[in-house]
Amino acid sequence: MNRIHNGTDQAVEDMINGYTETYPTLFERLEGQKVILYKGKKAGVSILIGAGAGNEPWPIGYVGEGLADACVLGDVFTAPAAGSILKTIRALPHEKGVLCIATNHAGDVLNFELVSELAELEGIKTRQIYVSDDVDSAVDREERRGIAGVTIVLKVLSAARDAGLSLDELVSLGEELNRNLATASVTTSPAFVFETGKEAYDLPDGFVEYGMGFNGEMGKERTELPHADVMIDKLVEPLLCDLKIEAGSEIAVFVNPFQATTVLEECILLHSLQEFLQSKKIKVFDTFVQSLFPTQGAGGLSITFLKMQEQYRDFYRKEAYSPLFYKRKI
Repeated sequence: MNRIHNGTDQAVEDMINGYTETYPTLFERLEGQKVILYKGKKAGVSILIGAGAGNEPWPIGYVGEGLADACVLGDVFTAPAAGSILKTIRALPHEKGVLCIATNHAGDVLNFELVSELAELEGIKTRQIYVSDDVDSAVDREERRGIAGVTIVLKVLSAARDAGLSLDELVSLGEELNRNLATASVTTSPAFVFETGKEAYDLPDGFVEYGMGFNGEMGKERTELPHADVMIDKLVEPLLCDLKIEAGSEIAVFVNPFQATTVLEECILLHSLQEFLQSKKIKVFDTFVQSLFPTQGAGGLSITFLKMQEQYRDFYRKEAYSPLFYKRKI
């Protein structure tokens, strides 16, 4: 697959420049760092996100109104540097603390934990939430990868921050969200390595893989391409089991199509999903559909369920906006 760039070694820098230059009233760069800062900062706890590039619009599109105040990037599929994270924390208003949100991957966790200790030595209080929603990656939640569920966690916690919750209250709410969140995915065509344009792994035509990592890690099962109804059944059943969702339970649904999945396919899958949930008598509080955590060039989708609780229902309802992310007010 052809890739457009001025050289892979400067691709992330060019991406950040292009984004901030196109929306100069919304964003600015932190000089010398792969960091985007939102100009519309509100009072209260600051929220920082970070990740390697390669799954856009995560994380650059997650900075904005009702979203994060800043994001720090690493190179493609590489954790952001600890030094950049620390400089971003210093640059943000931090009188009421800084909440760092990342997905549960070893490099991200290691660097955010290190920076938290360094920031505390400077008198800056920080706390971390590591989203671990991928049901296919491990049985124990603490060992699971974090994938598209970070979308919901960030959206809800940003609304809670805007409502005035303290840093400790946000951490408590984030932990509750993570316990009630689960995501499953299926890959229908291969992703591509950005640097080479070559397929990142072998996935023959006519086959799909369930639970493949967003960076190409091996999934849990490869099967022949099924009908949409069968694919949805296989994706959703582990989510119902993991979250103990039964008839009468209420959930929010986030459908995250990968970018090689067409709108035609997306809508067919959505129809199958809604019919499945109706057949199980599961209440749907909201269905949110947007490609916000894709893997480069791949086909397929992920489905995230959030089991609804009263403590975050109103925060979920709030609107969020960036040029790459829009969640309507309910």
